[in-house]
Amino acid sequence: MITWFNKLINVGVKTNYQPWEIYLSRKLNLIATISMCNMIIALVFFQITGYKHIFTDCLLSLLVLPFLILLNRYKNYIWTAYGFYIIGFSFLASMCLKMGIDSYIILFYFPMMISLIQLLGRRETLKHLVAISIFCFCTIIVIVIGYNGNLYNFEVGNGAFKNAKLFNIILSFSSALAFNISLVMESIAQENLIKKMLKEKEILLAEVFHRVKNNMNIVTSLLNLKKEISDSQEVKDALEDCRNRVFSMALVHQTIFNNNSIVELNFKAYIESLTTEIKNSLGSNKPVDIHLDTELVMLDLSTAIPCGLILNELITNSFKYASSDNKPLVIDIKMSQSNTTVELEVRQWKRVT
Repeated sequence: MITWFNKLINVGVKTNYQPWEIYLSRKLNLIATISMCNMIIALVFFQITGYKHIFTDCLLSLLVLPFLILLNRYKNYIWTAYGFYIIGFSFLASMCLKMGIDSYIILFYFPMMISLIQLLGRRETLKHLVAISIFCFCTIIVIVIGYNGNLYNFEVGNGAFKNAKLFNIILSFSSALAFNISLVMESIAQENLIKKMLKEKEILLAEVFHRVKNNMNIVTSLLNLKKEISDSQEVKDALEDCRNRVFSMALVHQTIFNNNSIVELNFKAYIESLTTEIKNSLGSNKPVDIHLDTELVMLDLSTAIPCGLILNELITNSFKYASSDNKPLVIDIKMSQSNTTVELEVRQWKRVT
């Protein structure tokens, strides 16, 4: 039974749909099914009470509702949404004109509007929400005009009318409850699916960062080996430059991989690691002091890599060309952020002893 019901709810779901489109299609099938159940209950009630003119409207609606599921399958969810709400609001307007507003059948507008907002309250479907809401407003105007002109006719006894009012109140609130519960359950399932997909992508990205970092470390190791066996100082310097540049890029991936976030880089921690590595690599025998005055700044990957390369060039050039004498070299690195602007300042100077 559950398998059959799931197959019914999944009618019209296509493989190329995004998660929200999948669950929008499912929700439309679900509320169409709930509406069919309501029509069956209404048919039974009006058959027992003997209101043939109301019975006919309910029967026609019951016969039309299954075609909405087929419309969802052979067209798409937009067609189904328009079909469902045009049929639903037209049916309610007809029933209000026949039974009168005093029958409380207008209460069915509330679950319909709630479901409409929950289904189409997205940026991609906002224009359809507005269009269907305008149609809903037009049907309410028709009801008000018909009510003022006494166009409704519900000629039954007071006892039967009270039963009809009670029936409409109970069924309208039951429909609102069923709509809300079913739509919320589908929304929770959609949220869980999105969380699962996001987690899978995070794991995949973390693995990519890990592999890139390892590959770059292999490159730096190969450059180190080549540097050690070379006899030319010029070649050694060139290989050292290449090694530092590759390392600065590898450090970006390593920092992101070690952090909780895989879309942003803690650039303050990155600067600390980069300056330590450069100092150990180039400044072991040179009197160099590096002063850091950096705020906590998060940069995306596309910004962090070029900034890291620029910072690497500035620091390595300072070590190479500004520390030729025995005067202590001081490198000041300052980074601050104001709104969306990040300012990075590198300054070098000689301490006079």
